[in-house]
Amino acid sequence: MTIGQTTSGFTVWFTGMSGAGKSTLAQGFANRLRRLGKSVDILDGQEVGQMLAIGHAMTKDERNAEVRKLAWVCKLVTRGGGIILQAAVESPYREARDEARRQIGRFAEVFVECPTETLISRDRSGRYKKALAGELKTLPGITEPYEPPGHPEVVVDTSRMSVDQAVEHILGQLVAQRLLDPAFAAMKGRPRLQARITPPPAPPPPPVKKAEAPAAKKAAVVKLKKAPAKAGKAQRRAAPRKQAAARTARVSPRKAAGGKRKR
Repeated sequence: MTIGQTTSGFTVWFTGMSGAGKSTLAQGFANRLRRLGKSVDILDGQEVGQMLAIGHAMTKDERNAEVRKLAWVCKLVTRGGGIILQAAVESPYREARDEARRQIGRFAEVFVECPTETLISRDRSGRYKKALAGELKTLPGITEPYEPPGHPEVVVDTSRMSVDQAVEHILGQLVAQRLLDPAFAAMKGRPRLQARITPPPAPPPPPVKKAEAPAAKKAAVVKLKKAPAKAGKAQRRAAPRKQAAARTARVSPRKAAGGKRKR
C-alpha cells in the first residue's frame, strides 16, 4: 500500500438522466452516513460548477473531459481515506465512467433509473419540453445518447422508490460490496448483492407531431363515415325499380301474350 493511502475511503458515482434524482439521493445518502458518524463530501451544485468549470459541455468530448476532472478529485479524496459522492453531471457515456472506475479503485456506481415518460411529466425546468421541440440540442437521452451502465453496483428506480427507500437500498448494497462494515451500518449481516442485469437502452423519444397531422386525420375519418351514408340513400332509391323489374321477369311469356296452353 502506498504511504498516505488508506483503504477506508470510497467513491459513490451517481449517474442517470437529467431529473432522475441524482442530487436528491446524494444529499439523502450523505445525511444518512453523517448520522452514522461518517464524514462525507459531495461533488454537486453551483460551487463545484464554478471551481471546476463543470456543466457547460456541448459535445461528447467535452462531457468526458468534465468526467475526468471529477474523477481526479474523487481519486484524491478516496486515496486519502475519505468518502465522496459525485452527482454533478449525468456522465452519459459508459467509457468515461469505466475510466473513472479504473482510476479511483474503490468505486460504486449507482444507476438512478427512471422512465423517460416520468421524467418528461415531472420536468419543472422545461428542458425536456425544449429538447422535444428541437430548441435544446444537448439533453442526454433525448437529443444525444445516454448509455446506461452495464454492471452498476446499485440500481434504484426513483419512479417506484421513495428517497428513504432508495437511500437504505444504497446503504445495504455498499455493505454487500464490503465498502462499509455491517456493524457500522447497524446490520446483523451483509445483505445479498442485487442481480446485476444489463439494463435495456433508453427508448427513443416520440417524434414531434405537426399541428396539421391531426386535422388531416380527422378529415379522412369524416369522409369515410359519410361515404356509406350516400351509398345507402342510392340503394334505397333504386330498390323500387329493382323490385318491379323482378316481378316482370317472373311473369310467363304466354300469360303476357294472353294465350292458352295447348294439350
